[in-house]
Amino acid sequence: MSRRGLSLIEAVVSCALVGVLLVAAMRSVGASALAQYQTAEWATARWLADGLMTEILAKSYKDPGATPQFGPESGESSTSKADYDDVDDYQGWSESPPQSADGAAMPDLAGWQRSVAVDWIDPLDLSETTLWDTGAKRIAVTVRHNGTVAAARTAIRTEAP
Repeated sequence: MSRRGLSLIEAVVSCALVGVLLVAAMRSVGASALAQYQTAEWATARWLADGLMTEILAKSYKDPGATPQFGPESGESSTSKADYDDVDDYQGWSESPPQSADGAAMPDLAGWQRSVAVDWIDPLDLSETTLWDTGAKRIAVTVRHNGTVAAARTAIRTEAP
């Protein structure tokens, strides 16, 4: 005698198999979404770090004024970098949210922060800082997202053209 249709056991096994496959598919979709988010965050962090570093390196090594000093000179704001005209003006600079070169806040970057450290360095040993102008400065840009370091860039700027 032949039977037509599914037995209860066959139906339960089929449902269990479909359930396992759905769970695996959902985990794959979740992992993919997380990877896309992390890739976008890393790209934004690199873009912010490279942009600020490019802005800084476009400035002159030393202030063109009569009495240059390390860090912002008088008349240069501590809240806007629009008037910065040399590399070391950025020493200690921090911005959140990030700003464009003219000091305007960049849109849609809440939670992001950029900071800069500038040091005189020994030209013969780039890891050694000095207390006087040696003709070389190390610029370090750090980008944080929600307090976590997301990107960092370091460059050396010399007095030589």
